[in-house]
Parts: sequence; C-alpha cells; structure tokens
Amino acid sequence: MSSGDRTVAQGGTVRVRRALVVAGCGVLTVSASACESTEQESAKIGREGQQLVASQGTLALGALNRGVQVSDATLLSRGSRTAVAVRLLNTSAHPQTEVPLLVDVVGKDGKTLYTNATGGLEPSLQRIGVLEPGRQEWWVNDQVLTSQPAASVTVRAGTGGRGTTTGAVDAVGVSLSQQSGLPVLGGGLVNHAGASASKVPVYAVGLRGGRIVAGGRAVVETVPGHSSTPVPFQIFLVGDPTGASFQVTVAPAAG
Repeated sequence: MSSGDRTVAQGGTVRVRRALVVAGCGVLTVSASACESTEQESAKIGREGQQLVASQGTLALGALNRGVQVSDATLLSRGSRTAVAVRLLNTSAHPQTEVPLLVDVVGKDGKTLYTNATGGLEPSLQRIGVLEPGRQEWWVNDQVLTSQPAASVTVRAGTGGRGTTTGAVDAVGVSLSQQSGLPVLGGGLVNHAGASASKVPVYAVGLRGGRIVAGGRAVVETVPGHSSTPVPFQIFLVGDPTGASFQVTVAPAAG
C-alpha cells in the first residue's frame, strides 16, 4: 500500500482503516458548530468558488469535481496556529492527480479571513498529488494565516488530471511525542519504486470519538528509490491530540 489511511494509536501501531464518512460532492462547507451540505448549497458554492478563482487568477480550480466527495472539513487551532483538515474520497474509476483544493475561511461577519487561492504558496497547501479510485485520503492546510476568530470553512475540489500515479511511498514507524511542550507526530518514509520521489507531502489527522481533533502536514524533500532506510518526517500538530488515534496520508506527485 502506498497512500491512503494509516491509523496509528499512541503506541505507534499502524494499520489500514477504511471507515468512510461521506458528505457532498466536490465541495463542503462546515461551521464551527455544524457539518451540513445540500445540493443547492453545493451548486451555489461551486459558482462562487469559480468566480473567486477567476478574480484572483492564481489557483486554477476548474470545474467543480463531481468525482471527489469532500467531508469532515474541520477548523483546528493551537496557540496562534490555525489549520483546516478535510477527508477526500475519489468515487471515479480512475486515479485523479494534482487535484486543486480551494479553502475559504470566513469570520462571524461572513467576510473571508483566509483563502489559499493567493499566489506564492507551497503546492501541498493548494492541491493533493494523487487520489486513487475508491480510496479515501486526508488533506491538511496548516498555514491558515488569520488573526481573527474563524466561524466556518468551505473546501472545494476542482478538476485535476488523469496521469499515472507513483503508488510506492509508505509511512512507517509513526508515533506521537512532544518537543518543547508541542505535540509532534514523527515517522519515516520508504520508497519501493526505483525512481526517487521529491517534495513528498505527508498529511496527518488525529481522530477522537470519530471527530478530527488535531492535524498537520510535512513535506519531505527527497525519498530515494528502493530506500532501505526510512527518511524521517516530523509533523508539528495543530489542535489537541490527547487520546486521539492518527491517520496518515502520503501523497507524492503523479509520475
């Protein structure tokens, strides 16, 4: 197995988990106290999302992706940091690659506090490299920059490509620890393919009682092909991971 959900309890045991919570198709809006989506609302949000991208001209969302179900969008905070975590499911029959994801965080007055449509962001904050057919994945934007309290978040999935996928990088030895009082999820990446993988995103969410309570992201610069020694990664988590189990998604760029 390459990408996909890997659940790790605080003891460090990793297993594949397939439980799905599905809501929406290509878009999900969630407030700080609710998680609802309707077809009418989805259509309206889709139109607004395309207008936003067109006006800013930076993140090419394209048409609303009917082959990606978006669910469990959650706002997380810890200290001065804010993050958004979301579950994605590819319902199409083919791999989807470089799928753009538009995040819109709004305040209580309905005004946008943050969007990742702006230019100059690291690619893993604007898209997911690969979504295998029938597989669920996690995606986290841990660089939500706002000094005001967020009230709700909308996540929209756009149209990516149909290129081949690497399907060869795994996370191993995942465990939770602390550094200077901060929760850190660490582990290593191994690459079963012959070619090296570069700038490999690793996304992690912590679940407690079926709800997302923590999340984060790391990017590993290079994972050599046929690597026998895992390349380490560390994810400084946003949220409260106490008592949570963790799922990790490794999403290398399409080959």
